[in-house]
Amino acid sequence: MRSYAAHPPAHPHRLRQVPPWPEEAKEDEVYGLLEEAWELAAEVVYTDDMMPVGQPPPMVLVIAVGFVLVVLAIGGLLQLSGQVVAEQIPGTAVPGGGLPRHLKVDDPTAVAAPYAEYTLTQGLHGQSYGHLAIDLAAGRGEPVQSPIHGYVSNLYIDEYGNTTLVLENEVYTVTMLHGDFAVAIGDEVTLGQVVGKESNNGYTMDFFGNLCYGRVYCGNHTHLNIYDKRIQANVNPLDLMP
Repeated sequence: MRSYAAHPPAHPHRLRQVPPWPEEAKEDEVYGLLEEAWELAAEVVYTDDMMPVGQPPPMVLVIAVGFVLVVLAIGGLLQLSGQVVAEQIPGTAVPGGGLPRHLKVDDPTAVAAPYAEYTLTQGLHGQSYGHLAIDLAAGRGEPVQSPIHGYVSNLYIDEYGNTTLVLENEVYTVTMLHGDFAVAIGDEVTLGQVVGKESNNGYTMDFFGNLCYGRVYCGNHTHLNIYDKRIQANVNPLDLMP
């Protein structure tokens, strides 16, 4: 029994914190700096007959005022860039840093099979298309359990008609296919919690390689993929399940 699905996203929620940005210059501070620049320039005395004594020379004034304006402009651009960065970051970060609440579980490395009892119907496969997985079966309609503590990060039907459930915590992303799933995106789940029933939705085959579309008792199983965020790679589920 074979099934095909896209590679699960290597997406530990990459959270970014917006760094503190320079405080906005107050209006009276701006005028104060300009006044100081003017007074500084006015103190310069020229003996040239073309320039009256005690009057600020145009070039000195331009340079002084220009310097102040450049400093203020740099500060303003930094502040503006900080606002743009903040708007582009999705609102997934927890105030003060860290992971979203639903990613924090007591034992994120704990893994179990999605059934109390099952048969391994196909060993490790899918390396050629980037989706290392195994196929397990317990019987059509049998409860499918969550292999990890975490939450439902995605639930959809892919281009092949496979019902696809994605569970996640801070260590693993688990993808299961073909079931009649009974959870919703954002739901928290615990290891062993029933999340649906075994079925043959999507791209499944019988032992002779014939597609099971329209045949109820054909190719019922769970396609199980586990992605380890620590090494950013798919891993063999059989190495993790007790």
